Amino acid sequence: MDPGRPGAYTRVMTGRMAIGWMLWSGCAKPDESTAPGDSGAAIEPAVEGPCGSAPIALEAGTGEDAFQPLTDGDPIEVIHGAQDGHHILGSLRLRNTDEIATIHYWIEHPAEDRVVSDQVYRTQLVPIAGADGCSFESVGMFAYLGRIDPDSAAFLDEEVVVHMDVEDAAGRSATAAVTVIPYLTVVERDPVR
Repeated sequence: MDPGRPGAYTRVMTGRMAIGWMLWSGCAKPDESTAPGDSGAAIEPAVEGPCGSAPIALEAGTGEDAFQPLTDGDPIEVIHGAQDGHHILGSLRLRNTDEIATIHYWIEHPAEDRVVSDQVYRTQLVPIAGADGCSFESVGMFAYLGRIDPDSAAFLDEEVVVHMDVEDAAGRSATAAVTVIPYLTVVERDPVR
């Protein structure tokens, strides 16, 4: 080892200390780096232009690669995933909203008064090709159901309500709900013991 050249341990520790100093020095107290009365919290801009002047419109759907609209009474497939769990794909189209949104995607089974799936997505929405610039979508969101037994999952082949509650980056919110009937195509069964 060359005594004039630092060892690997010294180089790593020096690098870590430098990174730590940079991170620490960037964390000033609000009174040191902001104007009086400013908390330093980031403020999301309001939706401007034609996208912000009209109410938000939502359309709940399904689809893995492309949006497929859903209407009340439609069947919807319960998918048996690769890791042995089950899920229902949800998709959403939005109009007159910011391109960043929080989507609360949940499914309830009214007959049992039970929520069977509950997920929250914070996402950058994708502009809809050929639309007016105020229309976005989020395609292929998973409503996780865990591993279900097709013989005892009470919500299968019964009405469930798919809810999509949205809040955009500007704080505006809207809700869409559609009643569908989940079905499962059994691909395998556990062996009888």
